[in-house]
Amino acid sequence: MREYDLIADWYFTDRSRRVGVAEALEVAATLPAGSRILDLGCGNGLPITEALVNAGYRVVGLDSSSSMLARFLVSLSGTPAVRGDARQCPFADGVFDAAISWGMIFHLPRGDQARVFASVSRVLKPDAPFLLTAAEREGDDAAGITGEMNGVTFHYYAVPSYRTLAAEHGLELVAVHDDPGVSTYYLTRKLG
Repeated sequence: MREYDLIADWYFTDRSRRVGVAEALEVAATLPAGSRILDLGCGNGLPITEALVNAGYRVVGLDSSSSMLARFLVSLSGTPAVRGDARQCPFADGVFDAAISWGMIFHLPRGDQARVFASVSRVLKPDAPFLLTAAEREGDDAAGITGEMNGVTFHYYAVPSYRTLAAEHGLELVAVHDDPGVSTYYLTRKLG
């Protein structure tokens, strides 16, 4: 995502080293040691990928921002990261035990979010969890909203129901946690 290329250096120094870590580790704790986890929209790898790797999981990062991935490779040189599009995950079918997407999916319009769900569902093993942050909103959200990070404009979009979107792509919604003022976390699981 071009916008993240523009703020990669700032993001590296400004982002909290705890955002999403507890939630990602809670999901990972349900998996066997050494499980393979896809960090979708991994950015610079800090803090989520780093925490998962330190906890003994095999993580693969996927991000479209070359500048963020350059930071990732410096911070986590032994962890694989791929520059690619989450709407077309460049991995074989059924290779991941889990997927996590923190702060990425809501940047995509509804149709693209559906493509991400289809793509992630394809690369997950049966019963694999998929944790994501997003927002639900009834009605037409085609225009979305905008916000700024370090002077760069970002777009944000919502869908009416992640339960429905997940079900359309072979996933079931397991839990929703709303952290007011921070984010809403959706835990889905690929149907076996």
